[in-house]
Amino acid sequence: MRTLDDLLDWHAVHDLSLRYAEAIDQRNWPALQAVFAEHVVVDFSSFTHTPAPSGPLPATEWVATVSGTIDGFTTTQHIIGNHRITVDGEVASYRAYVQAQHWMDTHRFYLIGGWYENVAHRVEGEWRLYEVTMHQTWDAGDRSLLREAARAVAERSGAASA
Repeated sequence: MRTLDDLLDWHAVHDLSLRYAEAIDQRNWPALQAVFAEHVVVDFSSFTHTPAPSGPLPATEWVATVSGTIDGFTTTQHIIGNHRITVDGEVASYRAYVQAQHWMDTHRFYLIGGWYENVAHRVEGEWRLYEVTMHQTWDAGDRSLLREAARAVAERSGAASA
């Protein structure tokens, strides 16, 4: 039987997952930073088709990586659902489906689907993502838009610093 504390923890971890998606879509990089522990283990190898980093990254580095592409799209929408959350003391793990839409305009888009398998730790009383693993199972649209978006961000950054 679940206790009230168990349900509150479940809800907090579920909310953490939703805040992650919302921060990305609103391009609220401080809010995205706030969902992570100081260091985060990231595995997007099924998406990038490259090996995952060998150890934890500073969360600031991961947020910069995400913003370095997402900021190049006109709009994005990350839908996360069907959460299966297990809380064990100060550690929670969950699996949740994701559909991520990345739009340049009404005719140019890139869609991704799959699931997240994440681990959160309670840090100073707050749940924070410590491990984020995305298992991409499908995509649609134009994957080259990822490079175009990253290039647009880099060009804007170069113009801003010049």
